[in-house]
Amino acid sequence: MMISGENKKREISLASYAKINLTLDVGGLRPDGYHEIASVMQTISLADTLWFARLPSGIEVICKKPGVPSGSANLAYKALEVIAQQLPGGVRVLIEKRIPWGAGLGGGSSNAAAALKGADLLYNCGMKEEELLRAAAEVGSDVPFFIKGGTALAEGRGEKLTELPQLPVFWLVLVKPPFTVSTAEIYSLYQSKEKEPRTPGLIAALQKGEYHKIPALLGNDLEGVTVSLYPEIGEIKEQLLLLGASAALMSGSGPTVFGLFHDQGTARQAAERMRKESGLDVFVCRTCSAD
Repeated sequence: MMISGENKKREISLASYAKINLTLDVGGLRPDGYHEIASVMQTISLADTLWFARLPSGIEVICKKPGVPSGSANLAYKALEVIAQQLPGGVRVLIEKRIPWGAGLGGGSSNAAAALKGADLLYNCGMKEEELLRAAAEVGSDVPFFIKGGTALAEGRGEKLTELPQLPVFWLVLVKPPFTVSTAEIYSLYQSKEKEPRTPGLIAALQKGEYHKIPALLGNDLEGVTVSLYPEIGEIKEQLLLLGASAALMSGSGPTVFGLFHDQGTARQAAERMRKESGLDVFVCRTCSAD
């Protein structure tokens, strides 16, 4: 967290980190219409910045990135509505976007969690983590994870969290195709089948410190659905593996693909090749622990 030097009480800024899904096991439909999931989620260093200022009353959320809504359509606004009664005044949030939207990286959910934490800090409310988590669960399935960050198991519809041993630093190359994917559509097309879940094996490797096993334990049940609609995603995976990634996987419902690398140099070389050959949005970042 960074606090403005000019006004330490009335203006603050927070980093809002993206995530990847190291595993995503999808189960059957719940009574509420969501699928049961089990996913090892991981925060990464690619981040937006949210700037907070006090207002006499009300909520303002501003984002100048094309395609990302300002105002009440933004998840950050919805998050602030949940806790508005607990705040002594209003909040203005300016979102500086770096995380691509509609990418399977949780940018909107991360912004919502940062909005909750930022408003709490802005007014020194002293909300407990449990309160923030409850508020986050009202906003969206992935939002609670971003309250905690780091490496965690997400279950239920994503709101039930269990902290896991932190993943060591892996370097990542993220490749974002020039289209977005509807999460609701991908889940609606998913057909459950008998399969071996990936999540228990990855958790065991983390608990035992067997980090060399991690690349072989990644998996995403939604990947086949999304690739069937957008074959480019499979082609990106193949390219990343050819460029030295120890594993490559689609994050969430897609369409972003990440390649896992053991060192920064190889990751940067692979990213440069991908930019030149594909012309797509490519990011180099690393895994990062909870704040």
